[in-house]
Amino acid sequence: MSYEGPAANLLEEAGVDVGDRVKVSKGSREYVGILMPRSGSDKRALVIKLDGGYNVGIDLDDDCSIEKLSDLPEGEDSGFSETGGLDREKGDGPKVAVLLAGGTIASRVDYRTGAVKASIDEDELVSFVPEIAKIADIEGREVLRTLSEKIVPEDWQKIAVEVEKEIENGKDGIVIAHGTDTMGYTAAALSFMLEDLPVPVVLVGSQRSSDRGSSDARQNLVCAVRAATSDIAEVVVCMHGESSDTFCYLHPGTRARKMHTSRRDAFRTVNERPFAKVDWENLEIQRIREDYRKKDRDRKIELKNGFEEDVELVKVYPGIDADVFSEHLERSEGVVIEGTGLGHMPLEEDIKTALEEYTDGGNIAFMASQCIHGRVNMNVYETGVDLQDVGVIGNYSDMLPETAYVKLGWILGNYDKDEARELMLEDMRGEISRRTEHEDLKSEISNLKTSSFQEFEGEKEWSRRK
Repeated sequence: MSYEGPAANLLEEAGVDVGDRVKVSKGSREYVGILMPRSGSDKRALVIKLDGGYNVGIDLDDDCSIEKLSDLPEGEDSGFSETGGLDREKGDGPKVAVLLAGGTIASRVDYRTGAVKASIDEDELVSFVPEIAKIADIEGREVLRTLSEKIVPEDWQKIAVEVEKEIENGKDGIVIAHGTDTMGYTAAALSFMLEDLPVPVVLVGSQRSSDRGSSDARQNLVCAVRAATSDIAEVVVCMHGESSDTFCYLHPGTRARKMHTSRRDAFRTVNERPFAKVDWENLEIQRIREDYRKKDRDRKIELKNGFEEDVELVKVYPGIDADVFSEHLERSEGVVIEGTGLGHMPLEEDIKTALEEYTDGGNIAFMASQCIHGRVNMNVYETGVDLQDVGVIGNYSDMLPETAYVKLGWILGNYDKDEARELMLEDMRGEISRRTEHEDLKSEISNLKTSSFQEFEGEKEWSRRK
């Protein structure tokens, strides 16, 4: 974003351009770093990336001056350019669309308030990460401007339509910049809505905004663009694989879950393994699995983006009120019950009657587990058997609750209810596995050992026993 007004005048007088190394003097303070593109609408402010990696906004006044310093040492990159290579002549490389759907990766710090907000546009995003223009011919545009907690099913439908357009226009891969909080939901929705994908569709986000010194946005976006040029024609989530900057995982869209509030390696593939990882040093794709759909530009995509919004995801908890639970049933065409353990919930007579009437009326009640790993088994305890007797389905499934919610809404939006029950029990997009990958649990324990939570005595006891 170009500077305007007083800031632009100051830069012009000093012969300074975005990307130059500068020294800004204001009173007794001096700021040395790289001049960044303008943030927000303030025409009296400059943004400088300090040598420590963090950005600072400087409010201009009559006491301010700016000086262009010597060029960067040979081989050192400022980390961005005005165009990110978008103005160069297009080559014969793969064509990748970068669609912005909001979130931290498409956000910046508002230096007036100090808050992070969804305000970056596609040109700014690419300007921060010029490497992506070296990997592919990039075309970027915005499809949504919202933080991910505000995403609704209608947004999934819109994104699916835009992805189809890009594929029909000849793109070799699609990258979707999205907020991390609900990225698992969107990845699952696109996995179902985009049938017979011919090219990769890669969702990417960041835990920290692109103008933070510790941001994961650059690596994640570069690896996502690289993944979009691969032969993995699936919907995947591309995020840091560990807390350091070494590689990114490509998680299956129906298996990806955010497992930590703030760590850069927050995402995990649950009850399965990632498809691959992207090495940050050389950007090589290292396959972990081979059972993915291979890229085929001749394959015709089919858009099925219907969605029944009258679907509920209800979490079971001790003391859940029968009237509250019944209200969820009354206002829904289908319900996913996030039950305890192997798939249980309190089955008082009122709840039992409500469930039986609900399923007898042709509605679907599907059981998922609150546990991260493992699968539902309603044959072990009496409550589970009773739940099956009143029409609750989902036995032996290991679908994530959020994936089950998305799948149920999608099925009811595209198929008759007569088909819906059978389709909920069918593995359509890798959401139900034939056998559970127990190695995932071991990797979670291993991950704790490298995290900042070393105070857990239980972890030490586990290590001794191992």
